[in-house]
Amino acid sequence: MSKKMIRVLGLLLLSGVGLGALIFGCGSSPEQSTEGAHGGEAQEPTKGPHGGRLLAEGDFATEVTIYESGVPPEFRVFCFEKNVPIDPAQVSLSIVLRRFGGLVNTIAFSKQQDYLLGDQTIVEPHSFDVEVVAEHAGKTHRWMYASYEGRTQLSPEAITNAGIVIETAGPATVRTVLEANGRVVPNEDHLAQIIPRYPGVVREVRKRLGDPVAKDEVLAIVESNESLQPYEVKASIAGTVIHKNVNPGAYAREGESIYTVADLRTVWVDINVYRQDFARLKVGQPVTIDAGEGVAKTQSRIAYLSPFGAEDTQTMLARAVVSNPAGDWRPGLFVTGEITVDEVTVPVAVRASALQTFRDWDVVFLNDGELFEISPLELGRRDGAWVEVVQGLRPGQRYVAENSFLIKADIGKSGASHDH
Repeated sequence: MSKKMIRVLGLLLLSGVGLGALIFGCGSSPEQSTEGAHGGEAQEPTKGPHGGRLLAEGDFATEVTIYESGVPPEFRVFCFEKNVPIDPAQVSLSIVLRRFGGLVNTIAFSKQQDYLLGDQTIVEPHSFDVEVVAEHAGKTHRWMYASYEGRTQLSPEAITNAGIVIETAGPATVRTVLEANGRVVPNEDHLAQIIPRYPGVVREVRKRLGDPVAKDEVLAIVESNESLQPYEVKASIAGTVIHKNVNPGAYAREGESIYTVADLRTVWVDINVYRQDFARLKVGQPVTIDAGEGVAKTQSRIAYLSPFGAEDTQTMLARAVVSNPAGDWRPGLFVTGEITVDEVTVPVAVRASALQTFRDWDVVFLNDGELFEISPLELGRRDGAWVEVVQGLRPGQRYVAENSFLIKADIGKSGASHDH
């Protein structure tokens, strides 16, 4: 969390003022649907004998409940005349739910024991504008009320000042990543052992460890043991001296390397992968390599998989070739490699930063103008940037991608309840 966001949230909590208007929990009364959206004490709706919302007109009344004990949430409606329960078969009933973002559900009812049962599961969140239409004894009764959960309202200025970022849900590429440790080593395909042609005494040493050398540049002067004549020992490639095994006056033995020169414009990154993960690797897979602070991450691909394992660590080697024009990738550095072992484009995904928890759900906050509301999600694959949405969000819906914790804080401070 940035320092700016911490200050914003702290000021809001200290002042007791939310980011936007107060929300109202499930069970708001009809008059709350307009006035309650902008603060003030919410009047509790009248409750019936089953704990549901009681809607009355004249001698006739209905009690609307959402029942979810041991079953998926469903509407159960009880009917009364002059405060006495009546046979629900005498009543024709329908309920229309208008949800956030324009989605409309029309629910029909049939008699079940002493109540009318809705023909649809009432999916979460239980947040909607409700229209109840009941026909009884030749008369039509109609009630409308708002029942909101996990909703708040922000002005455009509040949205901007809080740094809230809105994005549109849609396809994204989700990667499955395997993380392992490794080390930078010289590229042995561009490395030369410098061996004097004839054994003899080293009369002159011209290069030190770490010195750059050009191809055919003189590295040392050796006096031949046979002819007693000095001759030049030259570099066979251009590069950097990475190993030196010679000093003036030393004896250069036959076949013995006195310098190792490496062309470090490319290096190898040898990554140690545990044996249980090795079957997931293939040559050509992308890998992100991170050497920590001071060196920018770089991208490469797996170029080689060793057929042998390391006896002491029970790991196997996966190798990537890294371009190193500036010399930042120094042999000996320890690194972390993130190997992409699977990559798939999913129809709907959201930013990982958008996710919050609400009750026991993973949620994002949908946006429609100045309004924000939770949307519980069923999630699938994920990586560090994207999370697949299996259920709960449609392509094209707008959601809070950054600083969603401020929306959650505002909703939590308003004390929204899950009351049916």
